[in-house]
Amino acid sequence: MNRRSFLKLASVSGVAVMTPTLLERSAHAAGRYPGPFFILVHASGGWDPTYLCDPKGSDGPFPVNKLFKKADVMPVGPFRPAPVTYPGVNYKAADFFTKYQSRLLVVNGIDTTTGNHDTGTRVIWSGQVAEGYPSFAAVAAAAKTPGNPLGFITNGGYEATGGLTSLTRLGSVDTVRRIAYANRRDPANAMSGYHSDATWERINAVQRERLDNMRNNQPLPRLNRGMNALYLARSADNDLAQLAAALPSAADINAATNDLQRQAMVAIAGFKTGLAVAANVSIGGFDTHGNHDGAHLPQMGNLLLGVDLIAQEIAKAGLTDKVVIAVGSDFGRTPAYNAGNGKDHWNITSMMFMGPGITGNRVVGGTDDGFKAKTFNPATLAEDASGVRIRPEHIQKQLRRLAGIDESEPARKFPLAASTADMSKLFTG
Repeated sequence: MNRRSFLKLASVSGVAVMTPTLLERSAHAAGRYPGPFFILVHASGGWDPTYLCDPKGSDGPFPVNKLFKKADVMPVGPFRPAPVTYPGVNYKAADFFTKYQSRLLVVNGIDTTTGNHDTGTRVIWSGQVAEGYPSFAAVAAAAKTPGNPLGFITNGGYEATGGLTSLTRLGSVDTVRRIAYANRRDPANAMSGYHSDATWERINAVQRERLDNMRNNQPLPRLNRGMNALYLARSADNDLAQLAAALPSAADINAATNDLQRQAMVAIAGFKTGLAVAANVSIGGFDTHGNHDGAHLPQMGNLLLGVDLIAQEIAKAGLTDKVVIAVGSDFGRTPAYNAGNGKDHWNITSMMFMGPGITGNRVVGGTDDGFKAKTFNPATLAEDASGVRIRPEHIQKQLRRLAGIDESEPARKFPLAASTADMSKLFTG
């Protein structure tokens, strides 16, 4: 399918496309992007790292957790996974850390400075508290493949683009197949067209001619820019069909029961074809102000199993050495329980990373027994009473460097705080 048909169906298929006001096609059309790729996994609502990678136990200054004591935490190399089995999926934190120990980096004690959901999501994935800043995914897509409508695929998380690039929401593999073959009754059957190929091309030609006339006869600059953006989005090529063709087999898709895994299938198809640079996937249910243990642990299990399955899908696609996985959330949850056995918003959180350019088997940062962030020397990353707290802008600065886009025009247009310490060893040790 071409982009004009894709856009036509977007409003009825749960798909959204937003394009920057660019008139000319970029170098993207000349070749496909070879990587590295980035998949950003967002745990929406504010997760509790003390039930994952920064456990505290019930016998500290606060009853941070009710299910285990500090002595119950058994290390896996440098990691200290929470000693829990997540209900519903029967999945253990220790199993995940054991499986990915050599590749995994955990960053604890990240100070988001906020307990607001929108602000927390923005600062984690852009490095800025201020509104209007694009996500790392948008900066990477704009820097690597400018003008590419599929450079940034998203299904939640932080989606702001700052006008740098397109944003394409693709919620499911089924949606991709339906919109990729808009002229087919059955997306899997090339002979099930509503119209002949010749008729379908005539329809598209008339649409192009009509849009040309609308654009050429629009004197108002603002509306003309909008027409230009629409023209770019509808310029003909076969990107969506290539994306659909790169999806896993129908049997594999049907066998996938984890929603993160199914979301990632679309992203990985984009990576395989070189159409996408970065993708957001997301899972909700972490804002557990009541019944924290009963509601939070099952979602944490779904998340961690989902990340495991995403890594497996990446391996099946032969892209393990080309895809960076980043996992984060709005913020953390309070050290103490509230009156409803829930936990409220807390500015301290954690993130996890693995992929090319990241030295695994490492934990950076940390918190005390009361789940308050410690301070670290930015040059050595050693704990230092006169050092600084790790903040999202430190991480975003190094993500940009890892992607090779820190000096790109999109990155310069949206700089990180000038005072941001250069934690150059964050990903490499």
